[in-house]
Amino acid sequence: MIGRGRLLLSAGAAGSGAFVGAGVGVWRLALYQGSTADGRVRPLTTPAPPVREFYGNPTHPPFTLGILGDSSAQGTGVHDYDETVGGWLARALAAGAGGDAASGDGTSVSGDGGDGRHVRVVSAARDGARAEHLAAQVARVAPAAPDLAVISIGVNDIRNRTSPAAAARHLAGAVVDLRRSGAEVIVGTTPDLSVISAVRPPLREVLWLLGLLLERAQTPAVSAAGGIPVTLRTAVSRRFAADPTLFAPDGLHASPRGNALIGAHLLAAYRPATPPLPDWARPGPG
Repeated sequence: MIGRGRLLLSAGAAGSGAFVGAGVGVWRLALYQGSTADGRVRPLTTPAPPVREFYGNPTHPPFTLGILGDSSAQGTGVHDYDETVGGWLARALAAGAGGDAASGDGTSVSGDGGDGRHVRVVSAARDGARAEHLAAQVARVAPAAPDLAVISIGVNDIRNRTSPAAAARHLAGAVVDLRRSGAEVIVGTTPDLSVISAVRPPLREVLWLLGLLLERAQTPAVSAAGGIPVTLRTAVSRRFAADPTLFAPDGLHASPRGNALIGAHLLAAYRPATPPLPDWARPGPG
């Protein structure tokens, strides 16, 4: 798992160059904050759940959904695969042509049975993955000929001080390979890590800047490769900052409600074969 303190410490080191103008003292303070953050971390007790492969009506040919990326795509922090981003998307896609149901707060959708799609989930997402690992994940997913592939990546590139250009290049290569396999590709770009509750200035500014630089490299690279970039830094990250229940108990990964919010934004970008989202699943106001 990614220890939050380790993430923050690495990010502080990675962002040192951005703070040269502000003085070495600011950077040292950011490093100190990262090194002491472990004392504020709640233990992670929920590893990623096993993948549920099939959703919806088994009498129909399967619509294949590929999931790639890091722990945010794998589902670390929740108990059941239905509560992950991939599970939420699979249920929403399965319900889109017929049998659907939603909870009052819009965080739940049922895609089992009825006349809807039959959705197959093929996931290669792994905790700790970086953009350079996407090629191996594509090699696992592409043979299944996904109709839609969803990628969530970036946090570990910040943690490991991968240059935005290199990370974007690896991401674009993955998108190109998935498009060649016939998949539509949606990429959730790097969120704003400064909304994590344990982050304090000036480390907050370091993480904000690093995430911005990476997102600005990811977005045009994904578009040029034929994918659809979905920005999570703005509306989604602000919702997380305002609502602690969108975080899992570890305070770093998403809760079921958080994954539903992310899933709704990703699905809203998917146009070819997806009917309009119901009101409960639409992204909230900015």
